[in-house]
Amino acid sequence: MTTLTEYQRVAVVLALLAISVFLTYYFHAILMLGTVFSHFFYIPIILTALWWEKRSILVAIFLGGLVVISSFLYRPDLLSLNDYGRALMFVVIAFVVASLSEQLKGREQEVKRQRDLVQRYLDVAGVLFVVIGTDHTIRLVNRHGCELLGYREEELLGKDWFDTVVPEGVRGTRRQVFNEAIARKTALPGQREHPAVTRSGDELILAWQDTVLTGDDGRPIGVIGSGADITDRIRAEEEMREAHDEANLYLDIMTHDINNANAVALGYADLLEATLHGGEQEMIRKLRAGVSRSIEIIQNVTTIRRLHSRETATKPIDLDAVVRAEIAHHPGARITYGGTAAGVMADDLLSEVFANLIGNSIKFGDPGVEITVRVEDQDGEVLVSVEDTGPGVSAVVKPILFTRFARGTSSRSGKGLGLYIARTLIERYGGRVWVDDRVPGCPECGAAFRFTLPRSSRTREPPASSAPPAACRIVTARP
Repeated sequence: MTTLTEYQRVAVVLALLAISVFLTYYFHAILMLGTVFSHFFYIPIILTALWWEKRSILVAIFLGGLVVISSFLYRPDLLSLNDYGRALMFVVIAFVVASLSEQLKGREQEVKRQRDLVQRYLDVAGVLFVVIGTDHTIRLVNRHGCELLGYREEELLGKDWFDTVVPEGVRGTRRQVFNEAIARKTALPGQREHPAVTRSGDELILAWQDTVLTGDDGRPIGVIGSGADITDRIRAEEEMREAHDEANLYLDIMTHDINNANAVALGYADLLEATLHGGEQEMIRKLRAGVSRSIEIIQNVTTIRRLHSRETATKPIDLDAVVRAEIAHHPGARITYGGTAAGVMADDLLSEVFANLIGNSIKFGDPGVEITVRVEDQDGEVLVSVEDTGPGVSAVVKPILFTRFARGTSSRSGKGLGLYIARTLIERYGGRVWVDDRVPGCPECGAAFRFTLPRSSRTREPPASSAPPAACRIVTARP
């Protein structure tokens, strides 16, 4: 719509006033009529009110005075209250329309102010913002969006969004999704990855989310969409994924080869230990301990890698079977376990928790250390305790014991990965882990490692009454 300039508006009003003067003269002086076709006079009054608000009252007074004075000069015998009423009506109409015009312009200015404010917010945003009409045309786009796509704002406004920005290969699908969102008045939830084409032909990946925009009557009038450029991040993730796969390949080769070397070393150590005596036999035992430490390190690295290579997907696990399998790995240890029918929510790495806790108790305890594994049902969860009669854990070490690379204070303290792995696994399952004194207030009487696991609805059948007394199993250590 073409907007008139100020000079053009003045020219239009002056022309209409000239016509009004001519009509008044024509009806009174030429036709000798007492009435004037005064409906025409409302046109300059209303236009002046719309363009200059209260100045229209001056035009109304001029036209009202024109009617009254002309009647008085040419047909004074027909001058009546009707002529005065008509002049007054001109002023009233001018005042009402001027007031409405002021209110309308005030609202327009407020809307413009709010629109400019929103536009400034959109322009400083670091993502693309766009309003797409139901006819697929771009109604609004912010400055960052123009810069991202390589266009000027006027080059995008009014253009078909899909023909201009969306790659040809997915254009039909994206258009269909858009039309379905308009039809059901709601867009797809969440954030999606959407490709976009710049003016230079480069393809970007946008983290896209949108919502349907509705009018006062509830009908959809378009879609508001926002997209953050994640092209560099996607490419970096792909490169990291390739590097990760390559690193895993090397790690698999190293783990396999080191384990093979350790197995050979342990085999020869066993053969030598049977043939040597005294100090030489003690040296072989230290060699075996070093190789065993190497195997433990490889196992920890493998476990940490498995922890970070997949998402947690818990399932019902037979807790009793896991505990008994780990006890079986230590045939020379003194371990008491009462059995349990409880099932827990975990995964196949749960055995690593018991391997680290029971292994720690054996490694850091005296040769005759006694270990007790207890399982108790609580509200919605299972409490597991691994207690030992070893040297215990000091109050200074307890708060940091489960952190990465934290070590105890004894000379036999490890590298601090085992308990960190145990804590990480337990928290992945939705549980918690801590350490207490086995005998409250007596740290030197041994430690009690406790942790909780979510209880599963599946439980194993308790052992028959005729079965061996597994409720109190003690395995005696080798002499």
